[in-house]
Amino acid sequence: MWAGLSTDLVIEQVLMRSMKTSGGLTRGRGMTERQRLTWLLSMPACGEVNRALQELTGVQYNTGDQNKELSKSRQLRDMKDTHTALATMKDRNPFTPNTGLQNIMTGVHADRSVNVENARDIGHKVLGSMTGQSMMTYTFRKSEQAITLGKSSSVQIDGEQVQVDPQLLFQRLIIACKSTDNMEAMFQYELCCYPSALFDSPLMLREP
Repeated sequence: MWAGLSTDLVIEQVLMRSMKTSGGLTRGRGMTERQRLTWLLSMPACGEVNRALQELTGVQYNTGDQNKELSKSRQLRDMKDTHTALATMKDRNPFTPNTGLQNIMTGVHADRSVNVENARDIGHKVLGSMTGQSMMTYTFRKSEQAITLGKSSSVQIDGEQVQVDPQLLFQRLIIACKSTDNMEAMFQYELCCYPSALFDSPLMLREP
């Protein structure tokens, strides 16, 4: 099933293992250069003697399937994950003739304002504009920054720019349409991915 064994695996399981077992180099023998060379060069002859004794006595040294990847449960789980990945790619195929940016997980397409793919050129342009300017007076303009897909999915509410998660909004709408007929009342509550009663932000807990 495997094309071969890596060199480090053979050294670890054969050479190093035989050094540390009973009769090995580190068990009751010296560690001088002569002792190491004698032990190492005698290994092929010891291997032939071992093979001959196994053939003579009819006793073979065999091991079972020790690799986790060979177990039936692991194979079934890997196959399930493969089907999940294929189903996701089928619904949101990234290999389409469309050259625009697209979020593979949510399927949202970026509009023309998104330019994050040119972040390197935008960064060089910002650095160029800083040449000869004072650090105390220079200001970074939002119009010169790279616009990501997350920034493009924002709306303005009461003069404030609010980020909207399309997937979270879709999930809330699905729950709302199944649980109540009053859609207007559902939109009176804040849409957030973390409980605002416990967190000031996704990474900052409120004081107890």
